[in-house]
Amino acid sequence: MNEEEQTTSSKGNAAWRPPERAVAMFADGPKFVAKAFAKGIRRNLPHRAIAFVRRYLLRQPPSVTFRDAYLFGWSKMARCRPLLARNPAELSMAERVELRILKLVLAMPDGHHCRALRKFDLQLKRQDVSGARSSIVRRRGVTMMIGTLGPGGAERQLVVTARGLREGRKLNIRVACVYLSSPVSRFFLPELESKDIAASVIGAEADSDLDPALRSVVDTLPLELRGDVALYAKTLAAQHPEIAHLWLDEVNIKGGIAAVLTGVPKIIISQRSLPPINFVFHQPYMRESYRWLARQPGVKMINNSAAGARAYESWLGLAKNSIGVVRNGYAFDESELAEYKADCIKLRQRVGIEPGALVVGTVMRFTEEKCPMLWLEIAALIRRDLPEVRFLIVGDGPLRAAMEARSAAEDLAGAVFFAGHLKESMAAMASMDLMLLTSRAEGLPNVLVEAQFLGVPAVTTPAGGAPEAVNHGKSGWVLQDWDAASGACQIVRLLRDGQWREAAAKDGPEFAFKRFGGQRAIDETLAVYG
Repeated sequence: MNEEEQTTSSKGNAAWRPPERAVAMFADGPKFVAKAFAKGIRRNLPHRAIAFVRRYLLRQPPSVTFRDAYLFGWSKMARCRPLLARNPAELSMAERVELRILKLVLAMPDGHHCRALRKFDLQLKRQDVSGARSSIVRRRGVTMMIGTLGPGGAERQLVVTARGLREGRKLNIRVACVYLSSPVSRFFLPELESKDIAASVIGAEADSDLDPALRSVVDTLPLELRGDVALYAKTLAAQHPEIAHLWLDEVNIKGGIAAVLTGVPKIIISQRSLPPINFVFHQPYMRESYRWLARQPGVKMINNSAAGARAYESWLGLAKNSIGVVRNGYAFDESELAEYKADCIKLRQRVGIEPGALVVGTVMRFTEEKCPMLWLEIAALIRRDLPEVRFLIVGDGPLRAAMEARSAAEDLAGAVFFAGHLKESMAAMASMDLMLLTSRAEGLPNVLVEAQFLGVPAVTTPAGGAPEAVNHGKSGWVLQDWDAASGACQIVRLLRDGQWREAAAKDGPEFAFKRFGGQRAIDETLAVYG
């Protein structure tokens, strides 16, 4: 993996890594420093933790700041984030303490960023740089912004939406990405280029200077936003769109602030999952930045699931139903079904799965929120009852080594097949007898819808909007919880029930067409555009 890909998360957001000097400080220093810091936070008295850290920092190089120490502590709390999705009544005393500390740590930066954005707002109004909002007649088209065009669900939906708008309404669509330099980051680029939709890198315009008036306003932003917002503003100022359609949290925030700054009349903020507080890519500036954007004229927030929309509203303190819902749309093509079925035989042969074997599979990123180790535990329990079942895993990610090590254990040895990233992911899904997703947090998973379209029963944990993507009991199944034993037991029952799977294969395509058709999504997107 190259340096560019290491700096991007599985959701297309920048993955922050703690400063090396802060890591070294905590690694070399006495353990009581970290304990005292946590103790101060637990008592809701951050100044005590600050005093301990500052006292210790007197013996450290002056380049080590409290901010470094705090951000390091923030990153170390990542292991506690799954607690946010659990029922508090089910938590042990130790887990409740961890959850309390986590919430306090995550809330600490809000005051600072709220004050900083207030100053930015005042400077914005003083300079009146957003006056261009009224000159809509000089603006044209839609600029869509996202982290990459890599093999992810949000990236796929951007491509489907851009192509649909271009084909149906002949809109001028342009796409701008943070990264486009590696083959992985250009995964979906050919699909855009086939419709003459241009894709560029954010901030790569020939003119390297941002307007001085805009630059002076940008300089009042929090430090971690300034550089990137300037790049987004540079692209938006050059393209002069009527609509900025932004995808995924980091791009939503930085691109959204830049769009307000450059006077874009209509700003669509597309949230694709649960709030970032549930994920490791969550950054200290995100909550207050979202809250600031929600107050700006011309800004509309949408989510691809009702569960996700309500969760964002709760996290941001917004009124219920203030965030709209536009569910994913798919360019389903029945004529391709036979081709997928034919390709699936070749795919099985290529990865080494013997003909006629029952296959439980998945398509996912190998990241913590997808719970890949839980997926493998369920697989091991399934194999105990059905030794002939094989397991196909399509995708890649940072947990691949751990997954391969677990798959080499005696209870799974020889039964798990890793296919990596595949262009022909639909053929891979068509080769499965059952699709399983075990995420702890989801928006609206594309793979569940696509599996049902292909006639493959889709089984999922009750994560976020995942239940909205499955016709429970008919073309799929929503598990009650994240318990490996009960999940495996239910899947074994479904695999043994050939009659149910045959009926599910017939019900799935009808459900997918009716609820997730591509034209419906385009129509709803146009309604949001106004």
